[in-house]
Amino acid sequence: MRSFCCTLPLIIMSLLLTACAAETLNESLVSEPYVHERWLFYLEDGKTKREEIIQRLGELTSTFQNNTILGYRLILVEDGRVVSEKEYRNILINVESAYLNRYYAWVNNRRKLLSEKGILFTVRDQNKEDKFLEILSREAEYSLVLLFDDQDILTTNSFRRIMP
Repeated sequence: MRSFCCTLPLIIMSLLLTACAAETLNESLVSEPYVHERWLFYLEDGKTKREEIIQRLGELTSTFQNNTILGYRLILVEDGRVVSEKEYRNILINVESAYLNRYYAWVNNRRKLLSEKGILFTVRDQNKEDKFLEILSREAEYSLVLLFDDQDILTTNSFRRIMP
């Protein structure tokens, strides 16, 4: 009985340490290859037309060199939801706590939800104010740069995760 009493605290401590072990942050659901395949699968160099891209992504964020280069600022957010100030604060607290305490389960669950029910939202000057809290509570932000030929066919696309 005495050995059980000595062993019990060790068992409890090991269970607590196991339960508190930090989950690793799952980057796969916000990685460039995954997001490109999931939401931008239709972008094919040499095939996709400018009008199809604009129809799917909406108005572009920027344009260069007489509209031969288009730029998009895209954020990963939940589809169609308006974030309230209370919800934004909750997201902010949870994310900050998750990163500080290396408890990534909350972040991973959110990323999984966004991979299933999320969208890539195009940020433009015209919608920044209306979607301010959604932009601030984004899970990831990307830059998409598209180069077109004189027939308005996509020649090159460059997709990069820029935040966070």
